[in-house]
Amino acid sequence: MSTNSDIFLWDKLRSGDKNALKVIYDNEFRYLFNYGRKIFQKTELVEDSIHDLFVEIWQKHNSLGPTDSIRRYLSTSLRRKIVSELKKQNKSQSVESFDGIPFDVELAVDEMIIAQELGEEQALKLKNAFEKLTSKQKEILYLRFYQGLDYEQIAEVLDMKYQSLRNAVSRAIKNLRGDMLLIMISLSTQAALQYSQIPHDYI
Repeated sequence: MSTNSDIFLWDKLRSGDKNALKVIYDNEFRYLFNYGRKIFQKTELVEDSIHDLFVEIWQKHNSLGPTDSIRRYLSTSLRRKIVSELKKQNKSQSVESFDGIPFDVELAVDEMIIAQELGEEQALKLKNAFEKLTSKQKEILYLRFYQGLDYEQIAEVLDMKYQSLRNAVSRAIKNLRGDMLLIMISLSTQAALQYSQIPHDYI
């Protein structure tokens, strides 16, 4: 959705339009589900977090502030919910620092071979290079090239300073070097495939 569409739809929700809430839910559920599952592997809890988020949004719709990016707002809110749940379940293990938060995204070797006409050896090399990145770097790349958020939006979602985010990206690019382009293509390909494979009963 465009910025103007987001502003219009969000304002309708803030004014008490239940249909606007439904439209936002239908538009964003798949994205939120995919993102949530990368942070937290229990499907039911991710779904519950998404549903709870929309219930809370409706309950406080009168007091919501404006936004020019619904996806950014929802991503930020959902991530906070999931991280809060992780902290509850890992009381003996600190997840206060960003790097302590797991992020489960990987490159699918079979998809790289087919989509990019790579040999198995080269595809495995790319996968291994990607796995050496930190959770922070993986999540940034996922949001940038898999979900299409810009760096300012990512900084808000992850509650990071803009320059710190760009530094993390620079380190990732330096680590991946010439493999970066193929990594970007692979993430984009996997995004299209995953969106088409989510069961309809999740919606």
